[in-house]
Amino acid sequence: MVNLELRLPPPLIFTLSAAAMWGMRGGGEPAGWQWVLGALLVALGAVLGFGALQRFRHHQTTISPTRPHHTRHLVTCGVYRISRNPMYLGLLCWLLAWGCYLGGVWVWLGPVLLVAWLTRFQIIPEERLLQARFGDEYARYCQRVRRWC
Repeated sequence: MVNLELRLPPPLIFTLSAAAMWGMRGGGEPAGWQWVLGALLVALGAVLGFGALQRFRHHQTTISPTRPHHTRHLVTCGVYRISRNPMYLGLLCWLLAWGCYLGGVWVWLGPVLLVAWLTRFQIIPEERLLQARFGDEYARYCQRVRRWC
């Protein structure tokens, strides 16, 4: 059996989820509230995702989701004070915004599958590596900050 842990970059999983949602869309024009909610989710996703990237660059540590073993510093400031995975939370916000635009019941499988995939094949393996690398410091961080939000 193929080990999928840390193999597929989260942006690829996001793109595949968004494409699948397109295929399950309900049709029709989004209502006004859907546009507003979608815009808010896009903005929130941008703040989370780009804020996380900025923190990683500031701390000069890897942003590669397929190479978390190259992490040099445990980043716990900025958006990392509200989520241990703000980049993934940002992708989720964008997928939720996409669902608001597309409409329909079945499109909501996309965000559910994204969360399930990222949790199982990305986040849990990352957490194992970070625990091994940073020990008690990472354990204390996990007690203070939730995995998603």
